[in-house]
Amino acid sequence: MPPVLVAILSGLVGTYALLAGAAALGFLAARRGSPPSAPAEWPSVTIVPVRDEDAGRLRDAVQSCAYPTDRIAVARPEGPVPGDVTLTLPAAADAPPTWPRSMVRQSRADAPVVMGPTLVEHDDLFLPRLEALQHLGRLTLLGGTAHLGLPLGPGTANRALDAKSRASGSTSPEASVPPAPLAPATAAFNPEPEAAVTRPPADSFVDLLRNQAEWFRQAIRAPSRFVQAQAVGLWLVHAALLACCAAALALPAWRQPTLLALLGKMGADVVLTLPAASHFGQRQLLRSTVAAVLMLVLSIPLAGGWALVAPSRGRQAGRNAHDETRAS
Repeated sequence: MPPVLVAILSGLVGTYALLAGAAALGFLAARRGSPPSAPAEWPSVTIVPVRDEDAGRLRDAVQSCAYPTDRIAVARPEGPVPGDVTLTLPAAADAPPTWPRSMVRQSRADAPVVMGPTLVEHDDLFLPRLEALQHLGRLTLLGGTAHLGLPLGPGTANRALDAKSRASGSTSPEASVPPAPLAPATAAFNPEPEAAVTRPPADSFVDLLRNQAEWFRQAIRAPSRFVQAQAVGLWLVHAALLACCAAALALPAWRQPTLLALLGKMGADVVLTLPAASHFGQRQLLRSTVAAVLMLVLSIPLAGGWALVAPSRGRQAGRNAHDETRAS
């Protein structure tokens, strides 16, 4: 391998490792902080599901949650949103009884948007395990970035939104949430395990690629240069490793530098995922680190390209609705 390429590859992996270490230290510092005290009077809360079919299940769950039942309700996704605090969570997600209290307790006057942790169900299956492990690294990055006072990129759908921050006349919580990046002045991350909700994994590798492409699309369109650079840098690291792996199949001289770069990348990913994995009781997933890193080397370059050529889900949904209207 030419020395200039070795230097470029080493610089990319080294920068990735430094950023992973900084995010891990920030997450560890955030989770050591004392949780806020409970308010003297719990505010009224409205839970808004992403899908209509989740509303009935959530109404049943509300009856057993650790929150005053006369202060919490479930609203339709497209209906009016009353209450002092709006809670949202991913589609088909399950929330523990402690979730509303933990999310509301973290709400502050200087941070009207609170991002909570989301875990991926895996049932010890191969592809879900890899997705769950990758998502733990994203949680460490989200928590560490928030603690370090940097702009937050695309995050989790587990959120608490203060009513004062809603856009005037807005009835949809999705429309009233400030777009990414969420600056530390307006958003915070809740690291408490009591606030962790679980969502189903992607149905297939293609669906996983689609989710990653949507993340890249949101990050690239963010107004923050830091968030954009984060997405571009993530793509460059994995694209460079993928190109080197392909070249190493035919050129034996490329194999040792590529293997060392992959080992460095794996070490950085362990540093990135270990804090969240330990904090949320998911350390057994670290056994899949090698497979997860190899899949990321393939999926991240593909997802980045997909994000550039494919329309977003929102635009595609609007286009489908327009076509249905014309057809009718």
